[in-house]
Amino acid sequence: MVRRDRYGTRVLVLRHAETAEWRLPKGKLLEGESAAQGAEREVWEEIGLHLQAGRYLGSTHYYYLNPEGPGCVSKFVFFFEMDAGEGRVELEHTFSDARWLPPAEACERLSWDNEREMVLRAIEWR
Repeated sequence: MVRRDRYGTRVLVLRHAETAEWRLPKGKLLEGESAAQGAEREVWEEIGLHLQAGRYLGSTHYYYLNPEGPGCVSKFVFFFEMDAGEGRVELEHTFSDARWLPPAEACERLSWDNEREMVLRAIEWR
């Protein structure tokens, strides 16, 4: 999520309410959704903005403990650049804070290296 305006280029980072991790908007695909459609839906659900998936930035893959039972979950995340324009962020309940930060500060704040990499791609490829 990128905003380019009179304040310069800024990236939206979200603070997860339970884990206090700072992250980018993301989620799981629904059956039949393309990666771009899923990204657009997740952004709407998480921050209340109807945006179009722009340039594809890449994907990441990781595992996490299954919160609903034994074993691990394999998760692929597909990242797209999205221009937020002047839209107002309205957080869903799973997030406690949102900040528009300059790219370097966003990278410092983000909890995960793979998300930092996507921010750098979005800025460098411009």
